[in-house]
Amino acid sequence: MFSAGSLPPPRTSIIQPKQPPLPDGQDEDRMVTHPFEGDGAVLALTFNDARSVTARFRFVRTNAFTNERKKGKRLYSGMDYTRSSDKGQPNDFPVPLYKHHLMPGLNKKRKNTSNTRSVYWSKKLLTLWEGGLPYKLDSLALSTEGRSQLGGVLKEKDPFGAKAAYDANTDRMLFYSNKQDASSSVLTLYEFNSKFRLVSDGYGTVSDNEGGKVEVKMPGLALISDFAVTENYAIFVQPPVATNGMQFLMSKDPAKSCVLESKSALLHLVNRVSNKNNPGQTKTITIPYDNISDADLQFCNAYETNDSNTIIFDVIRSDASNMKSTSTSYPWSTTLSDYASTASKKSLWRYTIVNGNTVSKECLSNDQLVFGVINPAYSGKQHTYIYATVGALQEKVAPPQGITKINTRDKTSQVWLPKQYEFCGEPMYAPKTNADGTTASTSEDDGYILSILFNGKTKLSSLLVFNAQDITTGPIAKVDLGVGIPHGYHGCFTSNPESNWSYEEIERRAKLSDKMEGRGSMWNEVKSDFSGLGLRLDDIEEVLGDIF
Repeated sequence: MFSAGSLPPPRTSIIQPKQPPLPDGQDEDRMVTHPFEGDGAVLALTFNDARSVTARFRFVRTNAFTNERKKGKRLYSGMDYTRSSDKGQPNDFPVPLYKHHLMPGLNKKRKNTSNTRSVYWSKKLLTLWEGGLPYKLDSLALSTEGRSQLGGVLKEKDPFGAKAAYDANTDRMLFYSNKQDASSSVLTLYEFNSKFRLVSDGYGTVSDNEGGKVEVKMPGLALISDFAVTENYAIFVQPPVATNGMQFLMSKDPAKSCVLESKSALLHLVNRVSNKNNPGQTKTITIPYDNISDADLQFCNAYETNDSNTIIFDVIRSDASNMKSTSTSYPWSTTLSDYASTASKKSLWRYTIVNGNTVSKECLSNDQLVFGVINPAYSGKQHTYIYATVGALQEKVAPPQGITKINTRDKTSQVWLPKQYEFCGEPMYAPKTNADGTTASTSEDDGYILSILFNGKTKLSSLLVFNAQDITTGPIAKVDLGVGIPHGYHGCFTSNPESNWSYEEIERRAKLSDKMEGRGSMWNEVKSDFSGLGLRLDDIEEVLGDIF
């Protein structure tokens, strides 16, 4: 048992997806041309007590990963032309607007890398990618159990979004899927309770797999990859995209089929299933254009004010006017000027919706920011603090390197920067907890910030732990991992006592997984149905979880 203020955070686990490039630049047949096409992998760290951390790192054994490992070369090349042809925001580094080929389903042009986000919810670990089914992993050993249809909620060829939005008001997790076409798109919003069941309130019934979800038709090709939730709404921003109908029909390559236009984007306010006022009803508002694109916004949080007439959401916004080139080979950039010409200017903005009719914008911080996060206990509620990775050159474009804490009320910030050859990954907020997993403090910033630091000289990585109330002082604890972990995208943190696995438990599970994987390259991709119900074996626990 640990008291409040003990380090590392007690009885907790971090699970963070990583996207390593392949492999070291020497074998071009195995290298990806588009950095977002790298195979997904997961780093997990479990704090067993005040002095020990158990770490493991493993690739997600997707179908595409296994196919390429068998052949010993790259088989999927759908994004190669996209990478070389467009030098603007669609190829922004490290998170591009064009995240996958537009060919429906999974094929040699559309590769489900499962590399974008990990979600630990209701004792289940999922990895997500924009446009395909999630993969389910064993939380202890990180072995891949296969693609998941979430207990029959999703169909085999359904696309699935790479964002999970947590609602701290109701302890629910929301996801979405987006079926795209040249003239219109259909977005489905899913809402799950703490047992990973579709909620029963609102539209439809649970028995027919319609409860807990709403469908929304959007105009044109909706390039959406992020969203936020408030108590009553889900918020999506659709960038203005012109579609070449003939090219979309013939090639479906996003660079040939789409053009990001310099005009107003659309904001969609979707009534959640818990909204008693017409669940699924959507209000579409035009966002005023101010010569900076509203495409590919990275949502930090959203909330409604007390009078419910005002909705506020904070995002990291990209301005691609500085982008002059696109790198098509690894390493993607070797100098600061190279990076500055291939990555957009990113800053923190606040959008305010008044009476569901007008939208205004305000810049909260003009520093170069990536990966903004908050204390998850305030997700969907009014927040004060946002943590993010920050460049070393303040407002100028630079690689994410340090950690910053921004006060959204007075626009002040605390910044810590490592040495010039060290780079921090996404920050994650970890609350101070008691031995039973309950939060030990009610203060929004009374916790820890965790980040993985990569040392460019030694090529090794370390875990950094910060006092969330005092970022400027620097890390109060550092754990050397002994290996180099490539920078990744979005991770998650859980403080549930159920995730406090011992080193012995993790080691036993890892050894068993290694043996099972050694018996067959696809042992964990069983596709058999169960009693004619149309459920994959890896979905049985999701349907009968209470029995197990």
